[in-house]
Amino acid sequence: MPSFASLYRERFDRVWGVLRALGVPAEALEDAAQEVWIVVYRRIADFEGRSRIDTWLFGIALNVARNWRRAERRKTDVAPLPEEVASAEPDAAALRQGREAWLLVERFVSTLDPERREIFVGGLLQGFSAPEVADATGADIATVYNRIRALRRSFRTWAEKENYEL
Repeated sequence: MPSFASLYRERFDRVWGVLRALGVPAEALEDAAQEVWIVVYRRIADFEGRSRIDTWLFGIALNVARNWRRAERRKTDVAPLPEEVASAEPDAAALRQGREAWLLVERFVSTLDPERREIFVGGLLQGFSAPEVADATGADIATVYNRIRALRRSFRTWAEKENYEL
């Protein structure tokens, strides 16, 4: 079991990205991230290892984002652009292409209802397995598999309509 400090240090950026992808707006990201880490701090001793630590963190971030949506009673339009794109040697063309791709994903994700958005973020953006996404979201495993397949097709079709080549 990793310590809270090492978990925070190693996974903070990933949790921040998940919250952003789930539609928490820029002005609420700091508070939402703090809420995730408070829950982690309180519950880390109860982590039994029945899932991967990343899946557990995703589930906590997912609940925080859901609670934020309930409290705000509105959908967000677009998540903020990442502050930086990691690259050893920042290349203007690669940076521009990365930002364009991120904006395309943001626009697509903003069109999804919350349940599909959660599956898209967990299964396709974060790379969790369908069983892990089902466990984190509470969705039926068959539904998750079907939605992941449908979301891949929908994204491809949507990106083509946006004149973006995948």
